Amino acid sequence: MARLDRRGLPLSTTSDLAVERYREGVDLLLSAWPGAAEALKESAAADPDFALARAARARLHAIRAEPTEARAQIAAATEIVARHGTERERSRVEILSLSINGQPTWALERAIAHTEAWPRDILILSLPLGAFGLFAFSGMADQDQARVDLCERHARHFAGDDWWFLTYRGWSHAENGPVAHGRALTQRGLELRQANANAAHALSHALYEAGASEEAEALITGWLPGYDRSDPLHGHIA
Repeated sequence: MARLDRRGLPLSTTSDLAVERYREGVDLLLSAWPGAAEALKESAAADPDFALARAARARLHAIRAEPTEARAQIAAATEIVARHGTERERSRVEILSLSINGQPTWALERAIAHTEAWPRDILILSLPLGAFGLFAFSGMADQDQARVDLCERHARHFAGDDWWFLTYRGWSHAENGPVAHGRALTQRGLELRQANANAAHALSHALYEAGASEEAEALITGWLPGYDRSDPLHGHIA
């Protein structure tokens, strides 16, 4: 029986525990929520040859500005995936390695190509998006439109309520002009997963862009107490 990630993509592991902890770890990573490191570490421990668990750990370390740990994990993932990984898994690890090892231009180019082949591979789709993504630091004059274009190109692959995609699709629109549309999408993403700091962050931006500063303040005041103060986004959202 094929083992799949949260969005139906196959995973090269024979361990059900590794899959369970990987799914949870990726959810926590994508929502900037505490516990991601522990879940991904447990996934890798359940199957030391599960390359994607190590690659996700590398991505998390990079987000946390822990370059030594990020490079160690992506190097391990690269070695493992070369021995027994699918084409998609090898591509994902290579793109994350480019990003982590200071080659953002190549990482962005490869990420765009990867999403054409595997649009539901959201650890790669997420790389160009958001305020801290590859588009944001690319120097592109039209980076806001590029984020919208990327999301809209792949929206058909996320029919229904995918909390992550709604969050980033909405954020991209809100930053690019159609604020009401962006706000509605992002708000739905937060409704689907309240334990989602990226959605709270994105919706706060959308409300600010809409001139709804009192609503933004109410959102943050009501949501923030449930978020761990140790997380880097806590201070930023506050």
